[in-house]
Amino acid sequence: MFAVNVTIKVQNELAKKAIILALKDWSHDLFQNNGLMFRCFVDRTENQVEIFHVFRTKEEMEEVRKNKSNEFWNQIKDMGGQVTRYEGNCEVEVSKGLQDLDLKFK
Repeated sequence: MFAVNVTIKVQNELAKKAIILALKDWSHDLFQNNGLMFRCFVDRTENQVEIFHVFRTKEEMEEVRKNKSNEFWNQIKDMGGQVTRYEGNCEVEVSKGLQDLDLKFK
């Protein structure tokens, strides 16, 4: 699995909420067709959010980045927002409660 953490800092809370809503609008497609396994939004401050993504593979993440997300992040930067990210291979652990749901993790 491959993880990407994105930090977004924008002008105000309204801009942050708009970005989160726009990302959630992509969710179905990313989960169904593009290898996204997990995404978590962490509300840091009124104008900053951390978004943690886990993809099945690095290749699937790179395809999403090339075809969809690079333009989105660049638009945020063009509006004066700050976007930083770090990424790498990851190992996912889950609680027994989630394991009982018969979810498939590698």
